[in-house]
Amino acid sequence: MKIGEDYDKIEFTFMNLELLEPNSLITDSLITVIGISLGFILMKRNRHLASPFFHYWKILFFVYGIGFFFGGMGHVFYGYFGITGKYLALVSGIGIPLLVEFAMISLLPKEKQRTWFLLSKLKTAAACIALTAVYFTVTSEEKALPALLLVPSLNSLIGFTLACGLLGLRFGKSITKFFYLLPVSVLVMIPAAILQVGKISFHPWFDRNDASHVLLILSLFLYFYAIEGYRKHLQKESIS
Repeated sequence: MKIGEDYDKIEFTFMNLELLEPNSLITDSLITVIGISLGFILMKRNRHLASPFFHYWKILFFVYGIGFFFGGMGHVFYGYFGITGKYLALVSGIGIPLLVEFAMISLLPKEKQRTWFLLSKLKTAAACIALTAVYFTVTSEEKALPALLLVPSLNSLIGFTLACGLLGLRFGKSITKFFYLLPVSVLVMIPAAILQVGKISFHPWFDRNDASHVLLILSLFLYFYAIEGYRKHLQKESIS
């Protein structure tokens, strides 16, 4: 176990390519499979529901899956592409909170939606501009990567806290208790933040990124069951 510093990246060779971090490839691939699978399940179960809430969540699971596929590739091919290989994953990391925000805002009263949609778009645009500015202005990769990771991290902190945290609590009280799973998903990610900030790794094959990914997978299932709970709530209301 290491605290305050990372293990050396695990190296491996495949088809004469010198690659890195097979452990990250495994956990990123797991998130890809789970995210896309849950997206297909939601698409099938909610195909008769016209609510934008389900539409945004469905897209979110697909973006999670695709984004972490790019993330895994960025880890594995880091020796060849450097931070450029991580850019697509970082951009998807900005898009994920936007989809969550849009999904939850869509349940607010109509008169409030326009303002909150606009604020969400402005926040996302600012994050994209900041990410691009850091990418093109910071020349040292050692300094650029932490700064690049900070942008989507702060954007996610704000977005998930407001959408899953505050709105999750509001809708848990006013719509269905299943929405309380969303604030729980925010709490689940607090240990992940502690692991990342403190650089706490348990083993070379299970470092801080891998541990964070396990917690993220748990949060994906919490999202899924919250959405399923809301769908069942709507079905009961339509019957009664």
